[in-house]
Amino acid sequence: MANASNLDSVPNVEMPNAPNLVRPNTVRPNTVRPNTARQLRARAEFHAQMANLEAKIRAAEKAQETAIRNAVKKAAEEKARETAIKNAAKQAEENARREAVNRSKAEATAAKAAARAKREKSNRNIAAAKKAAENAEKAKKAAKKAAENAEKAKKAAENAEKAKKAENAKKAKKAAEKAVENAEKAKKAAEKAVENAEKAKKAKKLAANAIVKNVDNKLKAIKSNKNITKDLMYKKGRIIYLQATKKVHPNRGGNDGSFKKLGIIFSNFEKFTGHNVKVNQELSNENRPR
Repeated sequence: MANASNLDSVPNVEMPNAPNLVRPNTVRPNTVRPNTARQLRARAEFHAQMANLEAKIRAAEKAQETAIRNAVKKAAEEKARETAIKNAAKQAEENARREAVNRSKAEATAAKAAARAKREKSNRNIAAAKKAAENAEKAKKAAKKAAENAEKAKKAAENAEKAKKAENAKKAKKAAEKAVENAEKAKKAAEKAVENAEKAKKAKKLAANAIVKNVDNKLKAIKSNKNITKDLMYKKGRIIYLQATKKVHPNRGGNDGSFKKLGIIFSNFEKFTGHNVKVNQELSNENRPR
């Protein structure tokens, strides 16, 4: 759409081949202004359409940028969660280490108790020695249980971290894919709008060329009619020409090429009917779109 902004700078082109439409003793040729209220309104509508199209493209680009920013923000949040999980795993390992230390202390206590029981066996009765052995066995079982609990806590922390990473990666992937999909849809919509605008422009050009071709055929038919005078030929041809100029004029949806070609065709028709000088003086105001 880079060329749309240059439309305002296009000057009003004078048509060297088009007849001069100033009537004698009424309006001087240098005072004719091509910009009428309808022309300005048509131009404003065209610029509004172009501005609307540019706004859609900017909205699509802004949506893509927002999606990318959200994906980056989501990745940062996931990284923070991963850091928290790592800290939790580290704390679980520390707890497991402490449990192992406690287990070692318990085993040492049990060993001391067993040694004490062995020593006291000879000094105390059998019941006291048996009680000490039972206490040593209980301490040993407690140490074993603490070790098992520490190992379970460590594995639980590792499994939780793996599950969280997998879930977060899946969510981040889906969000990124959705953002890319939305951005692609917006891009396709903008490209479709540009394509439709180009098709509309080509359709207008083809319509203007068809009008010029139709005028050429009608003027040829008039020239081939041997039953009417050249004055009558000129009058009929001028009506056809004036009607066509209102449709193919650049400010009415036509284009410069079609308008110039129409002027050349009618100029040749004027020469054929012998009204060239007179028409140049009369048509300057009549072929302007109103």
